[in-house]
Amino acid sequence: MKMSTIFRLLLVLVMGTSSLLYSCKKVEHGTDVPIVSINENTVSTIQVGKKLKVGFIANQVTDFTFSIVPVAAGEALMTENITVDPNTFIVSKEFDIPNQVSWIGDALLKISYTSEGQVIEKTKPITFTESNPQMFVVGGSIASGWEPTLSIPMTLYDKDSKSKFEVYEYVTVDGSGFKFLPTNVDWTDAFGKGTSDGTLLQSADAGNITVASDDFYRIRMDAEAKTYELLKSTWGVIGSATPNGWDSDTDMKFVGSKGIYTWKLTVNLTVGELKFRMNDDWIINIGGELSSLQQDGANIAIATAGKYDIELSRTASGYSAKISKN
Repeated sequence: MKMSTIFRLLLVLVMGTSSLLYSCKKVEHGTDVPIVSINENTVSTIQVGKKLKVGFIANQVTDFTFSIVPVAAGEALMTENITVDPNTFIVSKEFDIPNQVSWIGDALLKISYTSEGQVIEKTKPITFTESNPQMFVVGGSIASGWEPTLSIPMTLYDKDSKSKFEVYEYVTVDGSGFKFLPTNVDWTDAFGKGTSDGTLLQSADAGNITVASDDFYRIRMDAEAKTYELLKSTWGVIGSATPNGWDSDTDMKFVGSKGIYTWKLTVNLTVGELKFRMNDDWIINIGGELSSLQQDGANIAIATAGKYDIELSRTASGYSAKISKN
């Protein structure tokens, strides 16, 4: 092989090795540059009143500033300085988002940190939406027991309110009562009995709410006013086919238990119509198809006079009934 050829091969080898070393040095230098980013998996929409979990990817950073800034002009909704271990690569933080109207709308998750003498800012858009009010009931005297994750959801009973909730449950003297929970996750911010019957205290020291007798109750609470109300609730039948006509109810008997909601009645009916209603009032009345009774549903026809067994049941899907002639 000629000397000129050998020289060219050696030159190529040396240049390639130098290039490789330079490339490695650049990569190593890159890992020393302070960098912080917001993880792309961080949610882009969340309801106010919830916990916002933000993931950060950090490299060679000891601290940075995190803030939530409205897109419209205005001061930051919140600002927090976050300290991290410089050897930590992934950081996760939870922030309590207050249930306030001022938070609703488009905003930016913003991080600010110093890298090589320069202040770096990065943002990620997020939208805060109006919360869906929720409340749960939990306790040993109802079907859920004391486990928060098994608590029973309540519903709003006043269309103009976001704090007034109700639920219908069989409540027993045994079981040490019940409490109200704003989430079905844990005991945070639970409501219990206040200083007197009918009042609530939002504190870990609050007592349990109890009843004097086993029965099916309408349970109401107002989270804003911090009050509660218990009303024994009954079902009955009313209509031209029933003994009292449309003037008054013929009461049914509750024969269920915790988590099993059943009412029964044996009664003489005439040809005519009937409906089911609660607490001798038309506020809650159900009719229509027996397999799926609906609020304000159609009257139920009775074609033949005689003695009947009537059974009303409530499940998670709603109310149904059986009407059987003896």
